[in-house]
Amino acid sequence: MKKIFLFFTILASLSLHAAAWGDMDDNGVECTVEMEKTTFDPRAAFPDFTLVFTNKGKETVRLFDDFYPLKDKRPNISIEVWDEKRDGYEVLGKKKPVACYSPSYKIERNAASMQYITLKPGEKHEVHIKDAYLLLLYFPSFQRLSEKIYVLEVSFRDEYGEPGVQRKYTGKKQFLVIDQTPK
Repeated sequence: MKKIFLFFTILASLSLHAAAWGDMDDNGVECTVEMEKTTFDPRAAFPDFTLVFTNKGKETVRLFDDFYPLKDKRPNISIEVWDEKRDGYEVLGKKKPVACYSPSYKIERNAASMQYITLKPGEKHEVHIKDAYLLLLYFPSFQRLSEKIYVLEVSFRDEYGEPGVQRKYTGKKQFLVIDQTPK
């Protein structure tokens, strides 16, 4: 009897959480990352990159234009840099990325200021992320290592593109850090 009660409690909890998460169905939009440089010296500034959203579906899709919500704010995306094996940097026994960025602000939304991007099938929308080196918080292991492959993982959460639907678009790109000091 206790097992049945526990089962229904877990099932009810999951169904309530699923409603809070919203619909995560695939709408055909693919997110990729294009970097200006995929090989650079660890002492050089982290290169700028571009997020490319491509509608690979058969219907027109609407994205919320919230990448740079205000002129004086940083981009509304999350960035993580992992080493190729996703070992990361260990803090208190938990794996963390070797560098990361997450926006530290919340903006009140009103209907008059919301803007959208409409992507017809096959269309692309590019968002250039400038001064990426100023955004990232680096952990010590990234600055010391070279000759290593890393993965840049960038995520954008769209909670307003479609009413009642929350989507997370994630693009990834590998890059190499090489010490380019003349020998």
